[in-house]
Amino acid sequence: MAPGEVGVDVFEEIDGILNGDYSLVMPEPVKIEVQKLSRGRGEEAKAARIALELIERNKVEIVETSRIDGDASIVEVARKYEDPVIATNDKNLRNQFRERSIPTAYVRTEDHVEIEGDVR
Repeated sequence: MAPGEVGVDVFEEIDGILNGDYSLVMPEPVKIEVQKLSRGRGEEAKAARIALELIERNKVEIVETSRIDGDASIVEVARKYEDPVIATNDKNLRNQFRERSIPTAYVRTEDHVEIEGDVR
């Protein structure tokens, strides 16, 4: 939801860092969470609506998981792919992926995306 919250186009930033050689996937439970947030009012709901629009525009593949929790579904999806790069600003998830040596993209200082870890 960073594009709507801080104005950073994470898709454009990641594309520049990874040189366009990647596929975008999102666990279904995460999309459901964003959809629920989008129904509200205020800045968070607005950011969620922008996120849904960008998910559609950037043709993010929505993948089913056995988990219903958003964070657990991200971990599950990360295990399914060879050489994943996870995009999240959640500190707990970033720490989990750091321990597993899985690179993580996140918005840094509210003006650009940075990737922590080695991208293969």
